[in-house]
Amino acid sequence: MFDELFSERGLSLDRLRTFLEVAEAGGIARAAKDDAVRQSQFSRQISELEQFFGVALTERRGKHLALNDHGRRLAAVVREQLAGLHDFKCECKSQPVLYTLGAGDSILQWLVLPSLGGWVENMPQSRLGLKNLRSDHIVEQLLHARLDFGIVRAGTAVEPLKQVVIGQLPYALFIPETLVPRVRREDVAWMLGNLPWATLATDASFLPRVKDAAARHGHNFEVLLEAESFPQAARAVATGAFAGILPVAARPDFSGQKVLVLKPPFLSAVARKLALVFHPRLLRIRPHARAAADWLTRELKESLKKVPG
Repeated sequence: MFDELFSERGLSLDRLRTFLEVAEAGGIARAAKDDAVRQSQFSRQISELEQFFGVALTERRGKHLALNDHGRRLAAVVREQLAGLHDFKCECKSQPVLYTLGAGDSILQWLVLPSLGGWVENMPQSRLGLKNLRSDHIVEQLLHARLDFGIVRAGTAVEPLKQVVIGQLPYALFIPETLVPRVRREDVAWMLGNLPWATLATDASFLPRVKDAAARHGHNFEVLLEAESFPQAARAVATGAFAGILPVAARPDFSGQKVLVLKPPFLSAVARKLALVFHPRLLRIRPHARAAADWLTRELKESLKKVPG
């Protein structure tokens, strides 16, 4: 069946492993850790793979080698096959297999972690690794088999990735009561124009959308503290010195604190529809992937349903 693959010299697990190490490290020198002997060995092994497949797998960019399109495709194939072999070995030894899930920090902290109480009981044959990643990195890593599952804004994923919508994440104003005179506690326009605000600023689309939505409702909104993540902004609000625009799911972090949580109409335009995303090949290659996908979908949907709308 695979006679053609083995009729020529040059293909071996050792060479494929070396190729993957170079791909992950971003170059031969980095993979070999500046060991001249290993650099020579790695270079020879990649050259042998290129001769076997009949195409170049790398290209030079400045002083470093980087994967070309053929190299990226081969790296994804190798990751998939090695993941399958590793899972098989774990099964033979009755050891749990690892699945990785990527999402933004706020999604991991306020949505994923509260949902994982039943993972051990329902997925005893599996472990779960969480990765704090931006949406574009999640999509890229899913396409290249460097990640198993991701949570992104619905519509962000590209073919052939499969997305399952898990629900909507609304936002609210979180305002320490000490910042607002009692007579102003229902005056959203005054609060937006006069309080020191903190929110996410590294997402290229989020803050402009908030400002546009506020402007359409006649509100002027400027941010004093630009945070790299919503949890950072939440910590700023917890000091009592800042008001913040945060996912409603952050509310448990302020239990026992005197914080107003308001949901003005303009924030409805900012709510994000979220999706669990994965590559269909994952379900074919890894034995418990479908069960993991079904469990994550069900639990994340339930977690989002519990978030006040």
